[in-house]
Amino acid sequence: MKENTIDSILLDLDGTLVDTASEMHLALNILLSEEAMEPQPYETIRPLVSNGVMGIFNIVFEDSPKVNGRRFNRYLDIYEEYLGTNAQLFPGMEKVISSVENKGIHWGVVTNKSKRFTSPLLQKLDLYERASCIVCGDTTDKKKPDPKPINHALLLLNIKSSNNSFYVGDSKKDVDAAKAAKISSIACTFGYIEEDDDPEKWYADYLIDQPLEMLKILNNMT
Repeated sequence: MKENTIDSILLDLDGTLVDTASEMHLALNILLSEEAMEPQPYETIRPLVSNGVMGIFNIVFEDSPKVNGRRFNRYLDIYEEYLGTNAQLFPGMEKVISSVENKGIHWGVVTNKSKRFTSPLLQKLDLYERASCIVCGDTTDKKKPDPKPINHALLLLNIKSSNNSFYVGDSKKDVDAAKAAKISSIACTFGYIEEDDDPEKWYADYLIDQPLEMLKILNNMT
């Protein structure tokens, strides 16, 4: 049996581990209805989800919406109400997680999503207790693409060298954060990619089109 050469697999949440786009789309259209505005099609909103609420708002609203403004806070309340009702692991991701666990490799979540939404979502998906660490957008004083959240996750896992760890994400900021933390990056194209974005130009160490492709990478190293 080969000696394990992987210390940890860290994953982004929205668009990487879990498909949450339908819930964010639902919350938006409920808000738009309350604002007497036309609903937005799912196909328009899905690619924006990795940019968070403000990424969506800046496209939908033309009057410079503000963080913690009335509509922003109302959106969060609506989203919280429907959190976990439609979200699900991307196809094949459960097999990846189970394989990682069977190999004795730590896996965790590093997301810009706040703890208010991350913890209950992972609990509803029965992932909260399985993850070796969970770093949210408000766990540290920095967010991705800053490397601090990834470095904090490695600290929680008591991993002193970043050489044998991976970070998986669906946006350039994920790859940039992994590079800054000096760990290997896996960019996934099955997440929320905007039409004018080109994942190949993120220059990740690996590029995958579906979760199960991660197993090929891991099997080559363990």
